Amino acid sequence: MINVFSDLQILLLNLFFIFLFFFVYLKFIEKKIHQLTNKLLIFLASGSAIVLCMTFSISIGPDQLIDMRYVPFIVGAFYGGRRIAFLLFFILITYRLGFGSSGFYINLAGSTILFISLWFTIPFFERAVNLTKKMRCVMEVAFLSALFTGTTLSLFVSNIMNTKDLLSFIVFLYLQIAGVLLFVKFIEKAKNDIALAEEIRKFEKLKSVSEVAASISHEVRNPLTATRGFIQLLSDQSLTAEEKNLYISISLEELDKAASVITDYLTFATPSLEKIEMLELNKELDTVLKNVTPLALANTVEIDIQKTEAIHVAGEREKFHQCLINLIKNSIEAMPHGGKLIIKLQELNGKIVMTVEDTGVGMTNEQIERLGTPYFSTKVDGTGLGTMVVFSIVKAMMGEIKVDSKIGKGTCFTILFPAVDPSHSSTEQPAEQVISLPASKKENTAPLPAFKAGK
Repeated sequence: MINVFSDLQILLLNLFFIFLFFFVYLKFIEKKIHQLTNKLLIFLASGSAIVLCMTFSISIGPDQLIDMRYVPFIVGAFYGGRRIAFLLFFILITYRLGFGSSGFYINLAGSTILFISLWFTIPFFERAVNLTKKMRCVMEVAFLSALFTGTTLSLFVSNIMNTKDLLSFIVFLYLQIAGVLLFVKFIEKAKNDIALAEEIRKFEKLKSVSEVAASISHEVRNPLTATRGFIQLLSDQSLTAEEKNLYISISLEELDKAASVITDYLTFATPSLEKIEMLELNKELDTVLKNVTPLALANTVEIDIQKTEAIHVAGEREKFHQCLINLIKNSIEAMPHGGKLIIKLQELNGKIVMTVEDTGVGMTNEQIERLGTPYFSTKVDGTGLGTMVVFSIVKAMMGEIKVDSKIGKGTCFTILFPAVDPSHSSTEQPAEQVISLPASKKENTAPLPAFKAGK
């Protein structure tokens, strides 16, 4: 009984080798490799598994070895095609020849019959349109392989097989058939999962485009509708000059709103910088504060500025102002009942660090994760475009954004820019370089959690 379990361990070890190599193969095909490379990988995976299976075999009599070599042979032949089947057949008989003995001829006969069966079955497998038909082809070949092996051993070595060998052989037949079927199903499921993941990625891209289009359409339609209404009113001959001027003024304001939305969208869509210059952050911050101070006063928000000595970054002035205005404006709006906004500048370890901290409503982790995505905003009437603009501009300036927020206590945004020596100013555009931002908790290449509470 102990020997039976020992033989079972060897057979399971064979299956582990097969699983290992096919798992590695599937990881490679996830990368959309060339068809020729795919054939080479299936050949290497199957061939390596065959060699290892034959290396760890079970002896059931003089010159007679059984193992799981036919499992990778069958699976590799089906997924590699006839040429790969021939190469795997060559490996199988060549490596078995190295063991010598008369058992080689029995193995040669069995492998040849199996190879011929595969040669005629592979086209049907390749044309199969669903898993059921593929499994039927595999079942036929796997059963034929097990049947031939059993018949051969019963004819040539049945007289010397004991009870232990017979039990090992029966277990072997079941494992061989089950192994072939399970590995084919495993590969098919993995391929379906890869195809499904690709479809989901495409769907997410289309969804993002549709969300942006919806937000742009909504935000532009409203001011255009208002403008159209006031222009129609201007045709009224009874209007006074004062009323006409009022309608014209309102129409122009609405058109400016529409233009602002389109500008935000274009900045998000094309975040590259065009007019690169040296920016001294203390001065640029003073300019921005002149624009946002009225909003802060209207919301009873106190702004505390903590400056440092002159520090410089490379960027485009107008877009940098747009980035800071959006960031500070959102921070102020996150404090509807008043509060304190702290803006701090400093240089640490060759990095320019700007922190914008408020005492607003804060954000949940889920809200932080979604910041910077199209059509997401924590504001009732927000579109999320302003936040996307901030991400795009910071990225174009080779910067990073990090966020720390707690519900009811506020949010702190940290923006890091590479420091620039003003004595070595250059007009080269940093936006041409590829920016690699730290990944968020979400999958893949989602933007860093960024933007402030209540945005």
